[in-house]
Amino acid sequence: MKNKLLAMGMTGVLCLGFPIKAYGAEIEKGKNTIALSESAEPLAAGLITYYSLSCSGSLKAIYINSRTSASEKMEDIGFKDIVVQRSSDKVNWTNEVSVGDKLKKSASSYSLAKHSVSVKGGYYYRVKCTHYAKESGWFADTQSIENTSS
Repeated sequence: MKNKLLAMGMTGVLCLGFPIKAYGAEIEKGKNTIALSESAEPLAAGLITYYSLSCSGSLKAIYINSRTSASEKMEDIGFKDIVVQRSSDKVNWTNEVSVGDKLKKSASSYSLAKHSVSVKGGYYYRVKCTHYAKESGWFADTQSIENTSS
């Protein structure tokens, strides 16, 4: 009988002892920022509070400027699947260079400032990436937001 009561008590503690995060996100059209909103449905993880992506270039290089921020320290934060794409008509895009992932451990934000990538030149270029944040802990949540520079 004692073991049954102890098991039932531990089950109650385990079920009620952990907080659950539920945030929604509202994305403003045409902007690369997220404003948290209580009225939004709790579908998004709500970890990423700000993100941006832009690129500039010279004759044979693209310079990536990007930022991913969270409201608290994340286990991993940064960028996944960074790809430089080229086009001759600004409609049909092909991958020219895969930069890969750039992640920072145990931080609340990560920035790339003028990260240089060599390109062929003579085309229109843009950068695509996925902004990424992952919490630490047993019930770690992750959030990914795809972004493309203009």
